[in-house]
Amino acid sequence: MTNKNDQKMVQVQGEEVEVDNIYVIMPPSGTIIGEATEKEMEKAAELECRHMAFLRLQDMNLQVNGDSYKELLNDFLDFELESSKFWRSIANRIGLPYEWPIRIDHANGPIYMGQHEFDVEPDAEDEA
Repeated sequence: MTNKNDQKMVQVQGEEVEVDNIYVIMPPSGTIIGEATEKEMEKAAELECRHMAFLRLQDMNLQVNGDSYKELLNDFLDFELESSKFWRSIANRIGLPYEWPIRIDHANGPIYMGQHEFDVEPDAEDEA
C-alpha cells in the first residue's frame, strides 16, 4: 500500500504528475514523445554506430595485453559517459525520467519509447 507522503511530483512532458513509481506512467513502446533536432539526430546516429562497433568487438574472441585492455576500457568508459550525457540532455529537454528507454529515429527525427517490459498486453476481449 502506498503512503500519500511517499509519492513525488514528477515533471513529465511539461506536466507535473504525482507518482510513486515512474514506470506506472510510462507510455507503451513505440509512442512518439518528442522531436529530435538535426544535431541530436546526428549525435544519436554516431552513438548508435559506436555502440554497434563495441558490440562487434565484444563478440570477437580477442586476446589483448594489459595496456590494450586499459585503452579499450577507457574507450568504453568514454563512450558510456558521452552516451549518458546525451540521453540525460534529451530526457531533460522533453521532460521525461532518464530511466525510460527512449530512442531517436536518426533518419526522420521522432523521439519514441523503445521496447520495454512494462507494455500492457491487450486482453483478448479488447481485441474482439
